[in-house]
Amino acid sequence: MALESGDFHFTSMGTTEDMTRYTVGGYHPIRIGDIIGSTREDDTRSSGDTKIAQYRIMHKLGFGSFAMVWLAQMTTSPAFVEVKITTADDASTNEAAMLKAVLKVRTIGERHVPTLLDHFILRGPNGEHLVLVTDVVAPILEVPFSGPLWRKTVALGLVKAVAHLHANGIVHGDLHLGNVGVAIPKLIDEDPNEIMQDLGAYNARLYPSKQTSSLPPYVVSPCELPTFYKQLANSNLPQTKLFDFGGAHEVGKLPLDFQCAVVACAPETVFSLVVEKIDNPPMELPTDIWALGTAIYEIVTGSSLFYGVDYSGIFSKMAEMLGTLPDGWKEWWKSRSKAPAVSPSGADAWWIQRREILRKNCADDADVDALIALLRKILVLDPKARPTPEQILQDA
Repeated sequence: MALESGDFHFTSMGTTEDMTRYTVGGYHPIRIGDIIGSTREDDTRSSGDTKIAQYRIMHKLGFGSFAMVWLAQMTTSPAFVEVKITTADDASTNEAAMLKAVLKVRTIGERHVPTLLDHFILRGPNGEHLVLVTDVVAPILEVPFSGPLWRKTVALGLVKAVAHLHANGIVHGDLHLGNVGVAIPKLIDEDPNEIMQDLGAYNARLYPSKQTSSLPPYVVSPCELPTFYKQLANSNLPQTKLFDFGGAHEVGKLPLDFQCAVVACAPETVFSLVVEKIDNPPMELPTDIWALGTAIYEIVTGSSLFYGVDYSGIFSKMAEMLGTLPDGWKEWWKSRSKAPAVSPSGADAWWIQRREILRKNCADDADVDALIALLRKILVLDPKARPTPEQILQDA
């Protein structure tokens, strides 16, 4: 029987995960102190040997619709790691495969994607869950942004991450700031007791009114990782990390499930979804480049390029910003009852209006003018005309 909010002592109000997802196919119930682990091949020993890797759950890092993310400590060392446990209905091994695939070609950008330390299947009352063990990353939207150099460093790291993926023939497919973070400085030399103290006390609440094996006995609010990051990082510049490879796929192949955020969706993808009614449209390298442009804009301004717009309303915003239409759109555009006029001069006016917003977090006038010139190279309707990550890295 499906769970409802009335089955619990409190409602999450967005501070914790959706409690009704603790059911078959949903989240795996976890308690602080639980030890989970895997038997995996040990590459350092003879073929066929295995070793046990175990991780003690220490605190909650975050949650999403399809996964819970926990801070854990290895039982064989003081090392802290990030443990992502997917819902049972999303236990595809695709993300683990993509994290392995991006290491076929080594580049300087590999430090800007998570290091896959381990992965295994966790079996529980709600089904089988994929577990990914990586280095610890703080979500960038929860970290206080600093000055122009800090923002530019984040953007630069993100471009390097995309360059690394593309060098390995991988399309991320869901590149937006919700999937971007900053690496937590090494914790190996820190006192574990002090780390846990700095992360804040557990805010645990009683969970179900009727206990079953599918439910945890309580839920925990996420720890204060962003505050801890700021304390550790001090004045050091950030190391950007691009994560969540659940929608990533090889060039020339369709994504397993379409999951591109509206704010980062390329024009050709939106057109396929809205006009051509294709549920899972192809997404290739240029779609990541468009998303990269929208992410850079948001890193600098603190707000998304097309805030509060849905798929059907985003066309007008795109056309206004770009001042042109591809040939394949023109007949459809004319058929719309309230289609606004589109012109290059209108696009120039659009960017002039945004210049003041961008200028606030740029070093000087020359810096903002260079940024606008770069964004206008990236955010173009023709996918073939968009620059490669390597060309973006060469930009002044």
